[in-house]
Amino acid sequence: MLPGRLGVLATTLVMLGSVLTVGPSAVADASGRRLPAYLSLHPQVKQLITVTSPRWSDTRAWLRVWHKRQDRWHLVRGPVRVSLGWGGWVPARQRRQSTGTTPAGRFTIPYAFGTRRDPGTAMDYRHVDRNDFWPYEPRDPATYNIYQPHKARTTRWRSDYFERLVDYGYEYSYSVVLGYNLARGVHWSRARKQWVARRPADTERGGGIFLHVKRQRYTAGCVSASIRDVRWIVRRLDPALSPQIVMGPRRWVTRRF
Repeated sequence: MLPGRLGVLATTLVMLGSVLTVGPSAVADASGRRLPAYLSLHPQVKQLITVTSPRWSDTRAWLRVWHKRQDRWHLVRGPVRVSLGWGGWVPARQRRQSTGTTPAGRFTIPYAFGTRRDPGTAMDYRHVDRNDFWPYEPRDPATYNIYQPHKARTTRWRSDYFERLVDYGYEYSYSVVLGYNLARGVHWSRARKQWVARRPADTERGGGIFLHVKRQRYTAGCVSASIRDVRWIVRRLDPALSPQIVMGPRRWVTRRF
């Protein structure tokens, strides 16, 4: 979500020799255990993005990309400095719309989109144009936090409660949708000529939480990084590896997941 980064994550680099076959050295947390070995993840999850910082109030964090091979996690990119919402972190269930907070939690990565053409990803990628919108209008729960290929005539979204995606050209050059507060049972409504949900998202918690390209110091709740890093991530993501993202204050993440 736009419009619209303080803390430094202290890490210890540990050389693992034969364990780490590619990429930078593995990263250890304060207890000496490897990231993300301590996380309780489904066995099918073989791609993981972690975004962590020391404090809840932080507006910047460190992003790392991990790949699981032969039952071991390998760091393949990072640490990368990223920006968060101007309100810092907040547990996902406690987040409220328009607070500028970035939801802390574990989320799926369903698809990606961008104002630039598909960089060559295995993910479902949507090259957006002026017809593409992302609404989070509480008065219209059926379309809340659901990508829309156009703005129907019957739509009554207020101007502050939707994004015409192409208007954020550089920030949305490449964007990864994070599975925060997404609706369920999404289907095409012939009557409304829009995607609608049988089980709408929570209209109090906000939407449009993406990993996108950094342009400003803060975001309104998203995670933003350099265009080079986001493009690399989009190209690397593979739905066959069940990618997920885990993010939040480091101690909270290690205890919760």
